[in-house]
Amino acid sequence: MKKILSWSGLLLFASALLTGAACTEEEIAEGAAGVIGGTAASMGIGIIICFWVIAGLVGLFFFVVWIIALVDCTKRKPEEFPEGTGGENAKTLWLVILIVTFFVTQLNGIAAIVYYFMVMKKSPLKR
Repeated sequence: MKKILSWSGLLLFASALLTGAACTEEEIAEGAAGVIGGTAASMGIGIIICFWVIAGLVGLFFFVVWIIALVDCTKRKPEEFPEGTGGENAKTLWLVILIVTFFVTQLNGIAAIVYYFMVMKKSPLKR
C-alpha cells in the first residue's frame, strides 16, 4: 500500500514538474509572439490550460487515494479498526463516509486522507 502511495505521489510530482516546465517554455514563446503581435491574450490562455492540467492531476491523485482507502476499508475486518475511530460500527461508518464523499467531489480526497491517517497508518492491514 505504501508503495502505491509513494509511486502515485512521485508520478504526480513528476507530471506536475514536466507540465510546469512545458507551460513555462510555451508561455515565453507565446508572450514574445504576443508582444511582437501587439496582444498578450494567447499568454493568458496558456496559463489557464496549465492551471486546468495541474488541477486535473491533483484531482486524479485524490481519486486514486480515495479508491485505495475504499478498498482497504472493504477488506478490513471490523475488529481490525483501531480504537477511537467509530466504536463497534467503525467499518460501516467509514464506508458511509467514503461513499458519501464520492458525490461531493471536493471532499473525497480529504476523507481518504483522514482515513489513511486515522485507520491505515495506526493499524496496517493484516495479511
